[in-house]
Amino acid sequence: MNRTAACLLMLLVFAGTAGCASVQPHMIPTPAVFRDARLDMTVNLPSELRSTEVPVFYATTRAPVDPGKPGHYRNAAGDGVMLGVASVRLGPPGWQWEDLVASDFADTYEHARPGDVERIQELGRWSGAEGASEAERAFVARINEQLTKTRNPEVVLYVHGYRVRFDEVTVMMGSWSHYLGHGALVTFQWPTGQNFWNYLTDCPRAEQYVPDIERLIALLSETRAESVNIIAYSCGSPLLGQALARLRARHPQEDRAQLAQRYRIGNVIFVASDVDLKTFAGEYMPPVMDLARQTIVYMSRNDAALGFSSLIAGASRLGKPDIADLTVQDIQRLAADPRFQAVDVSDVRGAHEMGGMRGHGYWYANDWISTDVALSLRHPIDPADRCLIPGPNRVVWKFPENYVDCLVQRLGAAFPELRRSAPKGP
Repeated sequence: MNRTAACLLMLLVFAGTAGCASVQPHMIPTPAVFRDARLDMTVNLPSELRSTEVPVFYATTRAPVDPGKPGHYRNAAGDGVMLGVASVRLGPPGWQWEDLVASDFADTYEHARPGDVERIQELGRWSGAEGASEAERAFVARINEQLTKTRNPEVVLYVHGYRVRFDEVTVMMGSWSHYLGHGALVTFQWPTGQNFWNYLTDCPRAEQYVPDIERLIALLSETRAESVNIIAYSCGSPLLGQALARLRARHPQEDRAQLAQRYRIGNVIFVASDVDLKTFAGEYMPPVMDLARQTIVYMSRNDAALGFSSLIAGASRLGKPDIADLTVQDIQRLAADPRFQAVDVSDVRGAHEMGGMRGHGYWYANDWISTDVALSLRHPIDPADRCLIPGPNRVVWKFPENYVDCLVQRLGAAFPELRRSAPKGP
């Protein structure tokens, strides 16, 4: 069977197994360390942030929904980039903070907790020179206001993949905010359809928004955040890779230290990344490494969506790599730089998806993996200090069997205030 016939067959299989993406916005399952009874991960959260309502900032190229229609933005291109802030409710209506925290110990990935975008405030569209519009100034001011309230003065930017709705992405990132100390969560949201075949058109078409992602990252460097951490998922990964390459090209004479001072980019994280492995290693990796304090790639050999993508493209993907696609020089360059981390999650026990293709949503569905992602979105921490263990070549890291116990002990030693007091006897 030739590759064209194989691709057509795969499309038919894909059509039979992949329905529309979930339309019910929901929270992510509780990361493992947040459900462990030995730690209280909320102890340092200021009282004014102990709420079921969280802000999620956004830049979107989606068109607004028609009057009277549900939701806020639809799966069609709008007019330029709209900046705004969404108010996300975590949990069902009527929940108080205590209900939300109690649910962290009881939820399961099979029964995800609901959430909702209760309202949005549009700050306006950007236009003209970067940073010059009133909307951009208002956007930075609102982020700075959020950062003054939290002990985690970090910005996290998320670039999504395809087949998701605005409210889905916003609620999911609102739930991440709950586990990240209520720093400033920002999403870049591009229009994408809800059918499996939209993959063939939407992901390539989204490359037109790369300059907008580049501009957004530059805008976030104008905030008071101590660092800007960035995460891209699935076919959002090539968009981020290109945007960072463009950002690096703006300053050809500046070295890493100067770029770090200018943009303050902490971790750049690629999860289940649908980007050509050779393109990433040759074109995106050098500029990303110049800009970021750490670059982390999560990958799984069980990712069925990337298996499909590899078949379509005729080349392996970053999130499911075939190392034979790299040159010796590529491998040596990656192995020599401790700021690059590859994390193999193939054998991590537990769920690796919440609907959708098998093995593609592990970074939020699996409570061990989401714990590591949460730590990486807070600080540039070395993998060994996050209790990961090196593989045979010391380039790829894995999760040990005692991962949670190790992490609880390490966090308790570093931050004694997190340790819960042992219950008193009768």
